[in-house]
Amino acid sequence: MDTLLEEMLATLFRRRPELYGFAVRLDCPVPCELTCHPPQQGEQAEAALGEIAQMLSELLDERPEAALLLRGRTFARTLH
Repeated sequence: MDTLLEEMLATLFRRRPELYGFAVRLDCPVPCELTCHPPQQGEQAEAALGEIAQMLSELLDERPEAALLLRGRTFARTLH
């Protein structure tokens, strides 16, 4: 499952070069925070969050057990 998640994240970060990272809510596997440069607001932020939510939904459709691994995590383009 880690490989599937890694592939989906790599695709997401390639499609959205402005996306630096995002966090997933602790109570359910949906995105709750977004870090972009330049900062995204309004419709741009909603579109990015929607794309992340769709990716998470696709992952959970294929691997429901991933819900426990996603909750409360932060995913970043690069680690420092």
